[in-house]
Amino acid sequence: MTAPPPHLRRAATQLASGTLAASALLEACSGAPTTALPLAFGAAGVFLAPTLLKNCAWYGPVRKTFLTPNREVWLTIDDGPEPQQTPYLLDVLGQHGVKATFYAIGRKILQAPELSRRIVDEGHSLQNHTFLHAERSFWAAGPGRAHSELELCSRAICETTGATPTQFRAPVGFANPFVHAAAAAQKLSFIGWSSTGCDGVAHHPESVLAKIMASVRPGGIILCHDSQLRGMAPKSRAALLDSLLSRLKSEGYSCCLPLDLEDNKHPAQG
Repeated sequence: MTAPPPHLRRAATQLASGTLAASALLEACSGAPTTALPLAFGAAGVFLAPTLLKNCAWYGPVRKTFLTPNREVWLTIDDGPEPQQTPYLLDVLGQHGVKATFYAIGRKILQAPELSRRIVDEGHSLQNHTFLHAERSFWAAGPGRAHSELELCSRAICETTGATPTQFRAPVGFANPFVHAAAAAQKLSFIGWSSTGCDGVAHHPESVLAKIMASVRPGGIILCHDSQLRGMAPKSRAALLDSLLSRLKSEGYSCCLPLDLEDNKHPAQG
């Protein structure tokens, strides 16, 4: 049985959540709080479950792998550009002859325009990761905020580098129906990941590397970060990336940028 299209799933979920919320309100106004409470929790759960499951495709398609006949992976780097980390990452990528996709924050692009242009000039892909990256609240964005966050980030990329973004990744992988609808309206493919070492927070490099390699498969999408964490040395992310690329190569993997996310039959080598 074929699942209904994303826009119908979004509408059905919002209708179900709204109906439960209305019922809860009626019960509460009728003096039946013990009945209202589970209805209210149900309304929240119906809406939030697909939102707070990372890379959940209920509200819209999320690509977590790509098709390839080769032993290839797609390297992606989030949360930059960061002057204290990104230049050194670019140096390491150049030394290994690898191309990556940078899911960048719009306000950081405007703060580091030359670094943003360097990313594109060196053959990497610069894509949309929202304008503000409000990871603690973006999951609750309404239609207007969702549209604005994506539009402003795309505009920053285009006006700074001349590149037109075609992809979007949600902060922390959380996205409600309004975010999915905004990405679809702006013709941005929604990209998730299949392997991560959770290096967006405080971490030990050895642990990050072990987690990534434990889940790497051909056609996998690897998530790394170039954000500056408190107390982090400037070249620490570059050292971790160097170790990761060396390990991938030792296990027969190469990195590529998939050209066509519809069929992925002809990835670009990098």
